[in-house]
Amino acid sequence: MTGKFSVGAKVTCKVDYDRRRLIAPNHTCTHMLNFALREVLGDHVDQKGSIVLPEKLRFDFSHDPNRDGAINADHLRKIESIVNEQIKAELDVYSKEATLAEAKRINGLRAVFGEVYPDPVRVVAIGRKVEELLANPENREWSSISSELCGGTHITNTREAKAFALLSEEGIAKGVRRITAVTTESALKAMELGDLLLQEVDDASKMEVNLLDKKVASLKTSVDSASNPAAKKADIRAKIAQLQNQLKKAQKKIAEQNMQKAVTIAIELAELATKEGKTFCISRIDVGLDAAALREAVSKVIQQKEMPVMVFSIDEITNKAVVYAGVPEKSESIKRLEVSEWLTKALGPLKGKCGRGKGGLATGQGTDASRVNEAIDLATSFASMKLR
Repeated sequence: MTGKFSVGAKVTCKVDYDRRRLIAPNHTCTHMLNFALREVLGDHVDQKGSIVLPEKLRFDFSHDPNRDGAINADHLRKIESIVNEQIKAELDVYSKEATLAEAKRINGLRAVFGEVYPDPVRVVAIGRKVEELLANPENREWSSISSELCGGTHITNTREAKAFALLSEEGIAKGVRRITAVTTESALKAMELGDLLLQEVDDASKMEVNLLDKKVASLKTSVDSASNPAAKKADIRAKIAQLQNQLKKAQKKIAEQNMQKAVTIAIELAELATKEGKTFCISRIDVGLDAAALREAVSKVIQQKEMPVMVFSIDEITNKAVVYAGVPEKSESIKRLEVSEWLTKALGPLKGKCGRGKGGLATGQGTDASRVNEAIDLATSFASMKLR
């Protein structure tokens, strides 16, 4: 993290005291983040720039996914964890002026690549006094702490940062990545939101299939727009993907059951209608809004019984109805009973409409399933009149 230096270790700031106080936790966390990045990704990481605002921090660093490997959710989780471990450890933050030559001898000292620093320069260390680092600069232990050249405003102890939430990681140029994060209350809120969303996904896994579809879509939207830790967001998305797979399997099983149910009942009712001397069959088989199951049922009746057939099904939750009708193309009935006209009559009470039928088949939906019995009566009367 760079700042504006002046001899005598005095930092020239154009911002007022309150602003400096507000940005101090974010400023110090960029140091801890820089350290964490090298710990997790490797020593090739160099700081390429940063912006510290009261509401967030932004940190750019060198990392080429093609050369250095892709950064995944586990990396982000470890990086975030290392920063939070330093916060929880309540480490003192020390600073001291030193000559540039002395500072550069400190093992593990971090600086912005390509930056021109003044001499003397200010050294900021977390967890160890700068005097200790200068007294024994080649000590290997120093590589395990955060030490940087910096002229910015810092907190005096890491506990003042309260928490660190890494919100996003992305590429901004070839070989340069960017992390956006928040600290203090903003970080705590982001973490709480992540936990709530994760719990919501867990709760959704216990929902009924007919409710789960909309819930999954709602969760995806919520997660995409939520400001919560990137690693937690990846976990939530993985669980949503599991929910989607669970939903697909359940929907496939229900579709198979619906089709078997619709075909079986439709054929049984058609056989009964034939025994009673009827020339058509109208039935209600509740399989929700599963038009595919109704189509199969109608097709099987036409194939096996060669009689006009209409099947109704409703969904009580949405108060919608789906209707499928068919008239055998090679029968005498088709000359007197046009399938689209028949279906249009039936859909009237349901406040629905249908398109032009094809191949003797037609389907439509209605938005008032409460009048399904009226629709069935109307369809029955119309078919009886046409087939007299």
